[in-house]
Amino acid sequence: MQQELHESLEPPRIRRRPPTIDAAWATIAVLVPTIVTFLTPTLAIDLAYQIRAGELMLDSHRVLSTDPFTFTMGGHPWLNQQWGAQVLLGAVFRSGGWTAIVLVRGILIAGIVALLYLACRARGVRPRTAALLTLAGWLSGIEILGQLRPQLFGLLLFSLCVWALATRRAHPLRVWVVPIAILPWASLHGSFPLAIVLLGFAWLEDRADFPRIARSDLLAAGIGFAVSFVNPYGARAWTYIWELSTNPVVSKQVSEWGPPSIKTWTGFFFFASLLAVCALFARREGRIGWLPLLELATFAVLALLAGRGVAWWGLYAPVVLAGVLADRSPVRSTDEAADRSRIPLVVIAALAALLLLAIPTHLGTDPADGGPASLLFAPEQLVAVAESCAPAGTRVYTSQVYASWTEFAAPQLPVMVDSRIELFPIDIWRDYFTVTNGQDGWQAVLDRWDVDVLIVHRGQSEGLESVIGGDPDWRAVIDTEAGKVYVRTDNPCSPGTMP
Repeated sequence: MQQELHESLEPPRIRRRPPTIDAAWATIAVLVPTIVTFLTPTLAIDLAYQIRAGELMLDSHRVLSTDPFTFTMGGHPWLNQQWGAQVLLGAVFRSGGWTAIVLVRGILIAGIVALLYLACRARGVRPRTAALLTLAGWLSGIEILGQLRPQLFGLLLFSLCVWALATRRAHPLRVWVVPIAILPWASLHGSFPLAIVLLGFAWLEDRADFPRIARSDLLAAGIGFAVSFVNPYGARAWTYIWELSTNPVVSKQVSEWGPPSIKTWTGFFFFASLLAVCALFARREGRIGWLPLLELATFAVLALLAGRGVAWWGLYAPVVLAGVLADRSPVRSTDEAADRSRIPLVVIAALAALLLLAIPTHLGTDPADGGPASLLFAPEQLVAVAESCAPAGTRVYTSQVYASWTEFAAPQLPVMVDSRIELFPIDIWRDYFTVTNGQDGWQAVLDRWDVDVLIVHRGQSEGLESVIGGDPDWRAVIDTEAGKVYVRTDNPCSPGTMP
């Protein structure tokens, strides 16, 4: 009797059950893109100068409104629409250096794909289907999604809005997430109008069967449009988007602003995804509504106009397809024990272990050029040599792909042009390409702009390298795999690492 009483007083034992297959699919959808992100470096071209600009604003407590980096446009007005992202990046860098930058990049990607997965699930597909759609969307925009720059903040807010609207029927108040997201978005990246496009699609879907939610969609769109003007530039944040997207120099010189090409990974995966969608619809029985076709066509056109638009296609097309496929998803078994085994546990544990191994992969310094191992186009050795050969204020011609790192590592050396393609008039770009391509008059351009130091990327300045070697006014002071630094012949700077 006492033994029975003792056993009845013992706390119940908690039975630890293995995770389900569904949990494994959700983990795959989120951790695979995150692991790949940590295993691959990002570009310094659109990142390094953003960090430096953010630090300048943190120090001055005001938004940068004039160009602080170049000798061609220095002091001229700069519509710095992405100032909010720059402040965030500057603050992250100050808090933990490049390690913090690497971690934030991984967190942003994890957040984006997690929201995409949840949005697909909310549209009614099973976890496996949602995970596969998530991975397909991520893969189609992998080259763009992998880069840490202001656009990545916009992509996170876009995914947040997509998720909020995908769940609005069960949670009507989530419609108001969208205008709340637009408020910071308008100061982070110029993609904020896409949030209003999402609300427009939501209204088209709700207007017949859910008139109350449809009214909220319209009201949220109006409020979202109004709050988009709450930024240091007001309506000019909208005109900036138009001017940037129609700038002929941008579309010609920046591959991401041109139509996607099958020769690039982004273009290959995008066109492959288009073919897959067409094949899916061709094999599908029954009628497909006009609204999913309109949504897919809208984001497909956006991607076809500019390669960087593929990222938006990759984050929205899966959710539309999830809505189309929802009716075909079979009803799940109620036998939950059948979905539990050690295999999902092994998958989840293996992915978690891979994540821990991947995080430190690109921490530290790249021994080849001295820059952070997490960055490409960060020639620290070249910039350090140039800095030692030139006092503060010396004008430096830098290959455009190296300008961002130069602005970060040696901000006291103004450069000719940089990644803000739209900032520079066409005549300055003509001068730049005259030098870069080694065309007739390249010496005159450097003399006219009073340039005394050149930081040259091998691949981008082959024309210049073919002629400068025989010019008596210039000599190389360092030659590495990343490129060369040239100075005027009368510069007393000692040679660096020569072949």
